[in-house]
Formats: sequence, structure tokens, C-alpha cells
Amino acid sequence: MTARILLVDDAPEIRERYAALLGRRFAVETAAGGEEALARLADDADFAVVLSDHQMPGIEGTELLGRLHERRPETVGILMTGILHMDVAVRAVNEGRIFRFLQKPCAAQALWSALDAAVAEHEVRRGERERHARLESSHDDLERFAGQLQERVSRHAQVLARLHRFAVDLNPLGTLGEIAELAADAIADVLEAPGVRVELRERFSADAARLAAQRGGVGADAHEIAVQTDEGELGTIRVSGMQLSESELSALNTIAQTTGVAAHSQIRRRERDEAKNATIFALAELAERRDQETGQHLERVSRYCELIARAMRAAGCEPGVLDERFVEDIYRCAPMHDIGKVGIPDSILLKNDRLNEEEWRIMKTHTEIGAATLRAVIATHGSQSFLRMSMEIAWCHHEKWDGSGYPRGLSGREIPLAARILALADVYDALTSARPYKDPWPHARALDWIRERGGSHFDPDAVAAFLEHAEEADAIRARLADPVADGPTSPLPPELTGAC
Repeated sequence: MTARILLVDDAPEIRERYAALLGRRFAVETAAGGEEALARLADDADFAVVLSDHQMPGIEGTELLGRLHERRPETVGILMTGILHMDVAVRAVNEGRIFRFLQKPCAAQALWSALDAAVAEHEVRRGERERHARLESSHDDLERFAGQLQERVSRHAQVLARLHRFAVDLNPLGTLGEIAELAADAIADVLEAPGVRVELRERFSADAARLAAQRGGVGADAHEIAVQTDEGELGTIRVSGMQLSESELSALNTIAQTTGVAAHSQIRRRERDEAKNATIFALAELAERRDQETGQHLERVSRYCELIARAMRAAGCEPGVLDERFVEDIYRCAPMHDIGKVGIPDSILLKNDRLNEEEWRIMKTHTEIGAATLRAVIATHGSQSFLRMSMEIAWCHHEKWDGSGYPRGLSGREIPLAARILALADVYDALTSARPYKDPWPHARALDWIRERGGSHFDPDAVAAFLEHAEEADAIRARLADPVADGPTSPLPPELTGAC
């Protein structure tokens, strides 16, 4: 391409002569002064060389080329002058504003040589500018890539931290519903998904009931992944409203696998607990069937204990002791309260008449027998919470708040909390249930009797909580009531009340 030259001179004859000369090899345009030249340069930057006279009206040549250098550093400036001021020339060259000086009049060969060198310099400057622009672009690209990489690393670190928190938070959970809720929250956080649904089956069977947790709306086009275990599928996870990347699919698979492990463990733990509870209940029922307690006495007492424990917890009683684990344990442990009756002779246990002093002494030993039996189990199998609670209940459920109970005469909070709750539940059931020697008391009469003994026989906090939820207790009594059999209809003797 022909290099473009801008010739600047206030003398028309000089512009014409030089334009004709230079036009043989270059594309030459002219300007009559500095102002016109700057205007042309502002509109069009594609000049290789500006060849300017020095002494012109308005803007002189040195000033013009100085401004040119500031605005268009790749355009090369050549100054022509008839009067050479050395100080001006030296300063301009040192500052890099002027490439060459030419003395007027200038021989054609000198002019051609200067312009060839200037055009070559322009190519060098333009190449440097382009390289610099490419370097700037590469630098910007590198910074953008570094920013994207940092963002991805930061996001990946956040995802890993969230997955770790999800795994840690699974440890204390006790139900499949809680696991599903936690998994749905983790997926919504990690994927920032508009819609998530987690479904878990309660058992390893296709027709098992499902527990679901959902965040946002989940459409028919949702991506679905199975919650798998070694024993088969336990549920599904569905994510809606987004296309999942490879890394997001990997995170989703990780959550699904972790959820499967937690759900599998929970189901197996629950099945073991159910088997264990069934065994405990069966053993306790064997002891009860030797006594005059019949029907659903054990289930009613367990339900009453659970009711009282939850009510006391809601009322803020025994903080630090009355937690959800305590409530679950007391429901499981309550049937063990009279396990020691297996050691009482039938002649005493099944006697329908009042016990004499010696028989009563023997009857009261069922608390010690039960405690010793369970203490031996603890020594062999470790002090699990439900075993220790069972032992405390068997040993202390006939202790009284005022210290008049047996076998050790404990009082107040010396009596284990579970035993205090069981004492109230057991007596309420004895009062409102039929026995061969008595008709059941009405619910209201039993409440009056218990209310009068809060703070003497029973823990006053337990009584207050029970009375607050008396309607629920009455509903349990009605739902699990035994058929009323024909027989004697006398009130419950006071001396037998303590042996319930």
C-alpha cells in the first residue's frame, strides 16, 4: 500500500511543488497551516508521515509535531525550516517529537531519503503499536481467564465446603424426613437450582411409603437421579429449571450417594430398634402376665410417659436432661418398670386379698430384683442410655417425692426423672383401669386424686404437665382401653396403690 503523507505549509507554491514531487511515490495530501492539519489528523489518523514547515502563522511546526506526537505517536513527524534554531531542534529531538530536520531548500534526494526512513519508522511504530495492543489484549484475556479461574476455584471450594457440611450434618439426624430435608437444602445450595425434590422410601420395598422434601417448583422435564444403596434403590432426586454441567452432575451424584448411605443406615437402625423394642416389650409382658396387669397396660403406660415427658420439655422443665433422646428412651423403657416381678412367688403376686406384712416386704423387692437384673445386663453390654434408664425406672418407680416411698426412701430430685414420670403414669393407669378387685375410676376422679398428691407422692412439675395435657391422656386411655370383665367392684385399696 502507498504510504500517505500530509504536507503542511502556509505557502501555496511550496505545497504545490512538493506535492507534485512527492506524489510520484506517495499519496500526498496538503494542509495550509497547523490548525487545518490538526483537524485533518483528528478526523483521519492513517497518515504515515507529517512533513511540516516550521515558521507558519498560528501554530508553528514544532508545536504541531509536538501535538502530533502526543495524539498519534505512530505517525512520524519531519520538520522543514529555512532558519534552524539549534536549541529548538535539540529539544524536539530529545523529546522524541521530531524524527528529522530538513533545511530549506531541500534537495530531492535528501527529501526522498528522509521520507523513506520516516515511512520505515512508521511501519516500526505501527508494528510496535499492534504488538502492544495484542499484548494488552492478551493481558486482558489472561486477567479475565485468571478471574474466571479464581471464580471457579472459589466456587469449587464453596461446593466442597457445603458437601462436607452436608455429610457432617447428617450424623445427628434421626429420621428419614430430616435426611430428605437436609439433602434438598444441600442440592439447592450447591446447584443454585430453581426446583429440587427429594423422595425417600421408608423401607426397602417398592410399595413403601415415601417421604418427600421439596424446594421450589419441579416440572415434568426435571433431571432425575436415583438414590441407590447396596440393597437397591431407596428413592429419587429431581432437579428442575437448569441444565447441569459435568461438575454439577458430579456434585449431585455425591449428594445422592451420601443420602443413600445415611438413609440406608437410618432404615437399618430403625429396624434394629424395632426388633430390640419388640424383644424388650415381650420380656416385660411376660413379667406383667404373671401379675394381675392385663391387656394393653404396658402400651398405655409408655404412651403416658411419652406424653408427660414431652409436656415437661415444652414447659422448660429439667433443661439439659429432657431432650428428644430422653423422650424416645422413656417410651422404650417404660415397659421394663415391673420386670422384677418375675422373682416374686405366685402366691404373693396373684393373691386377691390384702398382703400381710411379710408378703408386702417380699412384694416390694421386685424393685431391687428388676434393678439387679438390668444392672447385670449393663455390666455385660455397656451402659447404653435406654438400659440405664430402664434400670432407674425398675429400681425407683415406687419412690415418692416426699421420701416416703421404697426401696431407698429417696426424695425430690434424688429420684431419677424417668422414675418420677413413670410413677405418675403407672398410678394413673392403675386408677383408670379395671382390675379383678376394682372397677376403673373415671378420668376426672383420677385427676383429682393425682392433683392432691402433687408435691407429696408425685413430682409437682410432672403433675402440672400431666394435668395440662389431661385430655390427651384421656384419649390414650380410651383408645387403648381393655374390655371390662365381670368381677368384684371395690375401690383400689390404698395399700395396693403402691404396688401398681
